[in-house]
Amino acid sequence: MRNNRSVQGITLNVILTITILISIVLTAFVFMSIGQQQNVSSSNQQDQQSVTAFRPTNYIINDKYGTQNMVMHADNQQIKTMRGYLTSADIKNPHKKKVSNATIIAAISKKQSAVYRYPDVVPIDYFNARYNQNIAAIKGFNFDYFVLPLDKSNLAYFINTQTKTMVTVNLSKINTTKMWEVAEKLPKSLTVNFKSLNHRVRLNFPKNIKLPVYSYLVNHRDPTTYVSTLLGTTNQLTTTTDGNKVIYTNKFSDQQVTYDPDLDTVTFKDNKADGKLDKTYAARLNIGFSQINLLQLNLTDTRFYESRNDGKNVTYRTFVEGMPVYYQSESGAIHMTLDNHGNLISTYSLNELGVPVPNNQKEVTLPKTSDILSRLRQAGVKETDYYFVTPGYEWMVNKDSRAAVNMRPTWMIETSSGWQSVDDYLKSRANQ
Repeated sequence: MRNNRSVQGITLNVILTITILISIVLTAFVFMSIGQQQNVSSSNQQDQQSVTAFRPTNYIINDKYGTQNMVMHADNQQIKTMRGYLTSADIKNPHKKKVSNATIIAAISKKQSAVYRYPDVVPIDYFNARYNQNIAAIKGFNFDYFVLPLDKSNLAYFINTQTKTMVTVNLSKINTTKMWEVAEKLPKSLTVNFKSLNHRVRLNFPKNIKLPVYSYLVNHRDPTTYVSTLLGTTNQLTTTTDGNKVIYTNKFSDQQVTYDPDLDTVTFKDNKADGKLDKTYAARLNIGFSQINLLQLNLTDTRFYESRNDGKNVTYRTFVEGMPVYYQSESGAIHMTLDNHGNLISTYSLNELGVPVPNNQKEVTLPKTSDILSRLRQAGVKETDYYFVTPGYEWMVNKDSRAAVNMRPTWMIETSSGWQSVDDYLKSRANQ
């Protein structure tokens, strides 16, 4: 009996040991599988978000004779096809050099080229993410134009008009003939070129601009979504009011979200003061963008628009047909500010564009760039009084229904005090 029990005991121990080992192995596989799924999901989400918010705002096609036209009303499939050719390309051997404005204009104006325009400089990493590239890093390089000649030169150019630097790269494994056939068929309705304004190369409209008025239903985001995502669960929060504003505070971190129903915005504020400000432009952009990713916002119509103070102040705007939208809120669709301790203050508009609705208004004709500049000069405005002028859309709430919004074209001007329509800016100067 003793021998039988010993044998049984040994057998049970062996079976138990094998069972435990199998369980451990299966558990490991499960966790490995979950980890892989989470990594892939996170990577895909990060990539999808980055290629959405930091994609070009305008595509300009330079024909074989040198005429430059902005692409308007292109369907997604056309842009996707163009992107596919660029994604399959091998881009390498970057060479960086300082250049003049004249050299920049010559590069952006190359015949038979596609020009990818960004409203402000972006790190090369965002281009790599969108177009599945692995361009060797050049320390601190950012760009606002990518020029892709679709001829036999096998060269392309990344241009930073702020610092007047150009990076030339070699192209291979790209069918430029087929890509040019697609580019020629893109719908183009606005003639453009490039001029030097305030010592920087700017997009210029040499002819009057005809733009439609658009109307959309407005989607209103729930402010409590921002509270729960950025601050935590209800039992961690205190709620106070300041007039119409509702202030949510995390009792442990002292972080706050303020909901302003009058402006339809929420503002997140981190009150810690023990951090350090990241030194690089790319790192500063990534801090704010990580928060946007955390919120999982729909960025279909939202793009990175502008950076000031080397990434300490960043604005994202809604875009309609490649044109930026103003007055959606006092600070755009999203505005982010980093303080000297690296703390982030973020303001989000709760309103976003919904489905388009019929609009019977006539197209609006805006004057060409030279007429706007002449008007400013005649009013005594110097080039040093402002940064930039650009056509865009005014976010105008429909008088008949707050659920709808009209997008009306206008010329905008940026000064040290912010953005205004040129009309409002000149009126305010006249009344001073």
